[in-house]
Amino acid sequence: MLRTVKGLVIREIAYGENDKIVDILTENGVITFWARGVRKIGSKYAALTQLFAYAEYCLRQNADRYFLDSAVPISLFYGIRNDLEALALASYYAELIQRIATAQSQPQVLRLFLHCLHYLSEHTRAVPLLKSIFELRLLSDIGMMPDVLCCRDCCCYLPKKAFMRLRDGYFLCEECMDQPNADDIPISIGTLRAIRHIALVDFDRLFHIRMGQNEQSELSLFTERYLITRLEIRCKTLQFYHALTAQGNLPCDSNNQ
Repeated sequence: MLRTVKGLVIREIAYGENDKIVDILTENGVITFWARGVRKIGSKYAALTQLFAYAEYCLRQNADRYFLDSAVPISLFYGIRNDLEALALASYYAELIQRIATAQSQPQVLRLFLHCLHYLSEHTRAVPLLKSIFELRLLSDIGMMPDVLCCRDCCCYLPKKAFMRLRDGYFLCEECMDQPNADDIPISIGTLRAIRHIALVDFDRLFHIRMGQNEQSELSLFTERYLITRLEIRCKTLQFYHALTAQGNLPCDSNNQ
């Protein structure tokens, strides 16, 4: 039986002398297939089984396994491979998806990943901003959106200063904050507006955002720590990204891999 799906390669594993095991992210979750002979010199599907290739794959099912029958390219995002910082961030995206993806239908996750890869490949958005957008929107799309409409206690919409409670997923204004928790993060009004934009705006406007350097630093700190707190995972690719950019907000902790 043949099955045709559009998918994005999020992991490739060498198998045997010339084969690969490939994971692709589709609108219906992650699918794994065996690609025979694609590591041979001159293989016509070599590029389509590389990380971040987006293509239409025709898969042949045999028992409980899929095997690559043919593939047609849609986008290969070559521009990412010319920028080490972009490649490191895209690899972080892929590891995150590997660790949280399910077999359930999540077309919004694939759409988010593809758009972020497009902007990384075209170099038309700041890399740190794309990192924050991906982290927060991913959490929002899988049901972990923070409550950012107003202060949890007094319902103030635009406080002079706010404190995000990471573990609980809401914020308090400065007037309502009496005993800070260890995981509270202070944020400015500008950063709060950016968080609301990323979490709540229609997807067509998601990437239409501009921020100053200070607000971007606050946003980056929040989105990364919020993701780690809610998902309780740390990614090796994130450590590499921070080592590469020398602007990590969190200490690397190899014991939490």
